[in-house]
Amino acid sequence: MSKAEYQYLNPQLDQGCTLVEPALAGMTERHPVVIRRAALEPVSPAAVLAAPGCAGLIIELVNGWPWPAHLKLARKALLAGKRVFFYWPREQVVEVADAERLRSYWRLCWMVWLVNQGVRILNTLGVARWVRAATGLSAPAAEAAAAPVVAPSTPVERLQILDKLASSAPTSLQPALVQDSGAWRVAGRGVYLRTDYWGRITSGGSYGHTCHVAHELARASDGLVCFMANHFSMLDEMGLHQVIVGPPYAESSEQSLLAANEHFYVQLKTALEALQPAYLYERAVLGNYVGARLAAELGIPYLLEYNGSEISIQKSFGTTRFEHEEEFLRIESVAFKQATVISVISEPVKSDLVARGIAADKILVNPNGVDLDSYCPASPDERTALRAELGFGPDDRVIGFTGTFGGWHGIDTLASALPMIIKRCKNARVLLIGDGHKKALVDQAIHENGLWDVVHCVGRVPQQEGARLLKACDICIAPHNAHMVDGKFFGSPTKLFEYMGMGVGIVASDLEQMGEVLNPSVRAEDLPAINMLDKQRAILCAPGDLRQFVEAVVYLCKHPEVSDVLGRNARQAAESYYAWRHHVQRLLGFAAGHVPASVLVPQAPVQAAPLLVTGDRYKDEVQNQWDHDPCGSHYVKDVPKHTLEWFLEVERYRYEQYGPWMPRLMEFDQHAGEEVLEIGAGMGTDHAQFARHGARMTDVDLSAGHLALARENFLLRGLQGTFVHHDAENLPFQDNHFDLVYSNGVIHHTPNTQQVVDEIYRVLKPGGKAIIMVYAENSLHYWRNLVLEIGLGQAQIYEKSIGAIMSEAVEISENDAKPLVKVYTPARLRQMFSAFTDIEITQCQLTPAEVPPILKRVPLETLGRWMGWNLVIKAYKPRA
Repeated sequence: MSKAEYQYLNPQLDQGCTLVEPALAGMTERHPVVIRRAALEPVSPAAVLAAPGCAGLIIELVNGWPWPAHLKLARKALLAGKRVFFYWPREQVVEVADAERLRSYWRLCWMVWLVNQGVRILNTLGVARWVRAATGLSAPAAEAAAAPVVAPSTPVERLQILDKLASSAPTSLQPALVQDSGAWRVAGRGVYLRTDYWGRITSGGSYGHTCHVAHELARASDGLVCFMANHFSMLDEMGLHQVIVGPPYAESSEQSLLAANEHFYVQLKTALEALQPAYLYERAVLGNYVGARLAAELGIPYLLEYNGSEISIQKSFGTTRFEHEEEFLRIESVAFKQATVISVISEPVKSDLVARGIAADKILVNPNGVDLDSYCPASPDERTALRAELGFGPDDRVIGFTGTFGGWHGIDTLASALPMIIKRCKNARVLLIGDGHKKALVDQAIHENGLWDVVHCVGRVPQQEGARLLKACDICIAPHNAHMVDGKFFGSPTKLFEYMGMGVGIVASDLEQMGEVLNPSVRAEDLPAINMLDKQRAILCAPGDLRQFVEAVVYLCKHPEVSDVLGRNARQAAESYYAWRHHVQRLLGFAAGHVPASVLVPQAPVQAAPLLVTGDRYKDEVQNQWDHDPCGSHYVKDVPKHTLEWFLEVERYRYEQYGPWMPRLMEFDQHAGEEVLEIGAGMGTDHAQFARHGARMTDVDLSAGHLALARENFLLRGLQGTFVHHDAENLPFQDNHFDLVYSNGVIHHTPNTQQVVDEIYRVLKPGGKAIIMVYAENSLHYWRNLVLEIGLGQAQIYEKSIGAIMSEAVEISENDAKPLVKVYTPARLRQMFSAFTDIEITQCQLTPAEVPPILKRVPLETLGRWMGWNLVIKAYKPRA
């Protein structure tokens, strides 16, 4: 049997292509899907409809609603017996259109048109104006400071300078810090300083760190000037002002590093005296004390970034020790003492400084971060084009690694693992970004095993290009090892946070901060015994354990659904904790005397509620939402959680303030002695009402967190019930088993609601009853709150579908979850429950606070029937 072919059309309906997408066959409403299409060619909609073998249309949308031309074509297609899908590529979502759904789209289309027309009329009359606010400083182009070479200082002179600095006290930044809308700002201009003149870099972790920290400091200050030993083009792209303080020497011997202090001091002192900066931020450089000296002499608050001991790295990965090691250590100690705040990347670095006598209360552990705009999942078109550019096919599983191939990157493990992974996964492909002295190990493994056809090496590329290339990957790897000879691994690999931003599966070493950042995680040693996930962000391996590393990568190659869940969790963690904005805000808050909460969690076995692996993004979001934000709990204040009073307070709010109509309409007291199934009982509030009145209760819930609370609620009340962790689209019960199936505000959160309705029908006894509540489209909440206030008032509907807006706005969330939310009309409900008999539909649910002032005199119950947020359907399964 041949596969169904669909015609893909662009928003203008003048270009398209033919494609096969098997996933569409089982879709009924709104579903996540990535549609990979070929290049578009000119087409005629009329010809498309007449084409033999065309099963339906996929119409691409760029706004949140279908245009009239889309709706007219969709109607013709439906009349011709074809299926119609509206597709939002940016959201990677399709909605299935039928005749009833088209009527909903037309209502939305007319609402958008009416509001836009009204705005145009008001603008014409001069009643309303669009106001543009121009903010920010224009950044001049980078400058080259051609200064004469200054005579180097002698060892004796340097010793005298260091002795003087040792008796100087740091300057506080607190007087210049203010909070603006919850964010810390510096009242004044800042200076960023980096003096490693020998390091001409264009990409990599330290390059990105410098640019993004400088960018966020500029945003939090009244301007920023970057004094750099080398030009960073990315700073120009960010609009930052950089002054190049010309390199004093062509070589980087230890003597040159020390002598460079005088060169930088002479040039920078005059500039800083003129600028009078509110603070001086310096990235610590081996052998350089100019920042500490200028801060002490000019009374400038000194923020020192220290990324670990270069001396330790030289011991671990170099061939000899530094000749001037003692002087380097003395310079570091003086800089630490002068610093107002020391920002370090990991706990091992802080522990090292404390052991050297530095006060712990001036040291902030501040992990690296990520630019979430650059390191983000690709759009479908971008991904398809990029993979084709690199020679990867749509079904390949692309494994990515980026780095400088240094001694601590685990390159020996990588070189040994690649042939083993590719042998076990025929569709595995590898993308290597970067270069370095250990790269030869990988090249040798590729050559000896004939892997050049499946391994693509791009070498060292600019920072933004590296971010673009990573978007081709399905899995990213970081097999770091612990080869430090004098202590713990102290790194905070920037690549780790960049991988998290990409939203793909990660396999990494459980190595100090790497394990902490990626906690909670899946343990490689537990594979393949994994069928439940919660908030895990990656698979972690023992450092240097080749077998574990190979097994983990192979597992993600063969289980893309697990890789997707881990990737989304990692991306969410990056958004919540590890954006560069968070990094700089933690620093400024610490300088203000506010100790920020740690964003690092030691690795431990995950005890949280498990996540059912469904392979569906929307179902994962549902679990993410209600495993962590119990429905109804937000309205309870000043009552200890997990107590009987807590559950009773939730109950009182629900039936006394929110929905006084529920006990009567939902028939809590009318099913004594019956077998009752509730789909999604939440905290067990309604569930307990049925049980108290004698029903035999079963709760099935996709959210393990909710299920645990419902069980706890019953235990505290002394009630009996059965609690099942499962997906309602495939109920784990026999046919004809229940007298009543009840669900209140749940089935509109699952992608295939029709399948849930069919399952309800199956498990009901002949003559059994269904009582189901879903959200109402023709309601005040939908049209006023969602469409008018958020969609049009905030202009979100010009970029997002109304489905995406509902996912973000309807449910209370404290963890950025975006569960699927759908609305229904009575006509659509009757269509979905067409196999049932004696259908009754009631519209209700409006609180006094929601009523517009003009309608305050109308009885609340009457308004609820007209414009309430809930539709309650009651229906029976036929007896024969």
